[in-house]
Amino acid sequence: MIVWPTPKPALLAAITVLDEAFGEYAFVSAKLPARQRPDRFVRVTRTGGALDNIATDGARILVECYAKDVSQVEAMCNTARTALRNAGGTTVASDDVEMFVRAWQETSGPADYPNPEIVEFERWQFTGELLVKAN
Repeated sequence: MIVWPTPKPALLAAITVLDEAFGEYAFVSAKLPARQRPDRFVRVTRTGGALDNIATDGARILVECYAKDVSQVEAMCNTARTALRNAGGTTVASDDVEMFVRAWQETSGPADYPNPEIVEFERWQFTGELLVKAN
């Protein structure tokens, strides 16, 4: 009998990678800031994925970058894409949890996708699969 381990938190791994990449430049979270939004922020969401084997969780991740102008938001997307790709083969730590990131596989590059509820910001987004060691 195979006993499947509880996977490490892949969304937390993605947020940690991006928070380290942006530092003070942009706020990174799984939730949108409700009030007094900063000039630049990044929302990271898990949209699915699968635990196909005992060793790796393949989390589908959506990254939404918000900024006041197009050049800023495009640069933010490129920073985020690079950080996720470079995280492959590294261990990230947050909240006393260590997560080994195996790889990032982008599935859809940055696209302009305005948020009808936050019209004062540009929003671009991209998706990919974050492969995190399950145990």
